[in-house]
Amino acid sequence: MGFLGIIFSLSTLVLLAILFSAYLISLVVYRLLFHPIRHIPGPRLATLTFWYEFYYNVIQRGQYVYKIKSLHDQYGPIVRINPDEVHFIDPDAYKLVYSGANKKRDKWVLFTRGFGIDNSLFSTNPHELHRGRRAALNSLFSKQQVRKMQPTIQERADAMLDRLKGFRDDGGVINLKYASAAFTCDVIMQYAFGNSKKKVNAEDFDPFFHEAISTGFNQAPMHNRLPYMLYAMQKMPKSWLLKLNSNMTSFAEAQKDIGMQVRRILEENASGKASTDRPHTIFDQIIQSKLPPSEKSFSRLAQEGGLVVGAATVGTAWAITVAVFYLVHQPETLKALKTELGASIPKVGEKLDLTVLEHLPYLSAVIQEALRVSIGASHRSQRICPDESVTYTEPDTGRQWHIPPGTPMSLSHILIFQDEKIFPDPLAFKPERWLDDPELDRYQVAFSKGTRNCIGMNLALAEMYLILAEIFRRYGSDRYSVSGDIGALELFETDVSDVTCVGDGGVPYITEGSQGVRFKIKKLGKQ
Repeated sequence: MGFLGIIFSLSTLVLLAILFSAYLISLVVYRLLFHPIRHIPGPRLATLTFWYEFYYNVIQRGQYVYKIKSLHDQYGPIVRINPDEVHFIDPDAYKLVYSGANKKRDKWVLFTRGFGIDNSLFSTNPHELHRGRRAALNSLFSKQQVRKMQPTIQERADAMLDRLKGFRDDGGVINLKYASAAFTCDVIMQYAFGNSKKKVNAEDFDPFFHEAISTGFNQAPMHNRLPYMLYAMQKMPKSWLLKLNSNMTSFAEAQKDIGMQVRRILEENASGKASTDRPHTIFDQIIQSKLPPSEKSFSRLAQEGGLVVGAATVGTAWAITVAVFYLVHQPETLKALKTELGASIPKVGEKLDLTVLEHLPYLSAVIQEALRVSIGASHRSQRICPDESVTYTEPDTGRQWHIPPGTPMSLSHILIFQDEKIFPDPLAFKPERWLDDPELDRYQVAFSKGTRNCIGMNLALAEMYLILAEIFRRYGSDRYSVSGDIGALELFETDVSDVTCVGDGGVPYITEGSQGVRFKIKKLGKQ
């Protein structure tokens, strides 16, 4: 390169540096002085850059939710937690943000893009588009349909009971985190796709599938800020991806199976020769809906299938795991539940009825408390009011804040569920709180609320009712059991730290180094 070429290259670099500096300065000025939410209080650094949140969520392993709590202590009930987003600490603001059908609420693309499923129901940002996509699936996940599908859930619950007997007989250690995930995965695969992989029957419950889904949630905050990293991973050959992370093998196989099923069903419907022998699937539901053809493409159906499997596996499984842990850990809680189950289901092994179980007050309270303590989806899920301002009134001072249209607004489930004003002694597992105060139901946000609440809520609750009733009608613990129990669950190298949320990873982060929630099952009396 000649002298003039060097000068030209240096001049180009200087010009680019000047332009970039000018861009940064203008961005700072805009966010400080001209941004629509410049009047909302918050730390200067969070106001200026998204990397502030990135540091706490990615580098500090999901700690931004607790930093947000300290910001509210400093600035009040409404805080600007990044350049564009407003966060509330007041639980009663939930209905304002996650409103019902009479208000439009969009999602925020800067949040949903981190999951890599842009065409799925979960990542559908515009309100109207989401309403159409959701309408196509509502009947499949209605309470009435879930009750009709009880035999599907029951068959997998029976398989789980068989595995528990096996662990009792051979004295092995069962990791309930993986066993529960195998159960919920089997149910949703059979329920939605008519094709369970019977992970409950796998020797180790296929832990890699669970870990791959959890890792996907954990990496979302990083992908939100570095979307090209996610794009590169999606374009990467599967063989390369599996070399980087062997845990993805099982998940990749599931995705491949879903893709093959989508293609087969699309071809059947295109030829007019849809099979009547196989079960009705989620893909049939979408294809036969009133959605336009553009909504029935291969890529969208495959993404919807992947979403359903991932979302229906981890959260419900963790709630079941937490419930079982505390029932074994707290003999007085287990005694109350077994007393109720014994009175309502006097004969062990008789066919259970979901409608009966749903009306058992203590079992229902155990489930509500398990959903609270397990947190569910721990991430903030922002809502945007696209067409009107939102007015928030501080409960203590009466001061009003006007939030302009297009502003992402959020609350954090972790902070609601750990709010001492609502749930005294919030880290304790106390089902009685739901019986003593029926008004607490308004703060049960494990499945979110409004038009975008979890579409699988009825299925998740049915799974919890059935599996918990089936287990604890048969088993006690090493600290409490009754006549007729066929075994006693005993915690193995597991304590409260193994079920305590310590950070927001999309799903709750647990203490690093935790080996899961492990049990041994002892024989009792004559078997």
